[in-house]
Amino acid sequence: MQRNWILAALMFLATVLCNASAAQQDPPNPLTSKPAPPSIALSPAVIMLKAQPGASSTHDLTITNLTYSRISFTLEALDVVIRGEKRVFVPAGETEGGIARSAIFDPSAIELNPGQAGQVRVTLTVPQQPTVRAVVALFHGQTAIPGNGSLMVTGSLGTLITYNLSSDVAVALDKPAVTPQTETSNLTVSQELKNTGTEPVVPHGTLAILDDQSGKLIGRVDIEPHRLLPGEKFNCAVEYPNSLKSGDYRAMISFEDEGGVRTSAIKFKVQ
Repeated sequence: MQRNWILAALMFLATVLCNASAAQQDPPNPLTSKPAPPSIALSPAVIMLKAQPGASSTHDLTITNLTYSRISFTLEALDVVIRGEKRVFVPAGETEGGIARSAIFDPSAIELNPGQAGQVRVTLTVPQQPTVRAVVALFHGQTAIPGNGSLMVTGSLGTLITYNLSSDVAVALDKPAVTPQTETSNLTVSQELKNTGTEPVVPHGTLAILDDQSGKLIGRVDIEPHRLLPGEKFNCAVEYPNSLKSGDYRAMISFEDEGGVRTSAIKFKVQ
């Protein structure tokens, strides 16, 4: 259980670091900027594939050492399965019909000096009767580096590789709920999504606030894409950033993915 929790946290860290490394930023001012904290960056963070049983694919992964230490990694693949509607990372070979057992890494280990980037190539093959739809290619840190205070930590990052093997894409939506605005917090509309199909899906959407009497659009908020593996559930909470006057309103929340557009509505009153 502890291993699964750690790997889930590392996957989140990988996405954050990779997104940050791709962002466009102004050059730092050497007179006012602080040194960037040491970190490790991995690109790409996610690879999305459409494939068939028996198909093989090869991918280049680039890891960059942004710490002040020489660090080393070993490479391993983990199957991503859903248990209790949440992701669990399972070592290769422990899941019947898993994809991770087919992983071939070249090289199988890598060592990087401070500021150095290195590339690893991974080849994966979908079995004839696959039961999973995602794999993590994990750079497992072997070197202890300084963390907060006197704490020494090892850094591990992973690339998530997802597989769509059919067109069976389906997302079920629960009824939306509204958390009223207060003097210290904004109104929030939440809705639970569950992937009820057999393939990964990445829904994105929009929250619209309407005047319930006239139907006039008051405002809208874009909903960031969120990846759902088959059987996975996610509670999407969207904060409306503006204060609403007293009156009757209707919140309309729409999600779009490969399976189409789904829209739900809920009425609410602001006192």
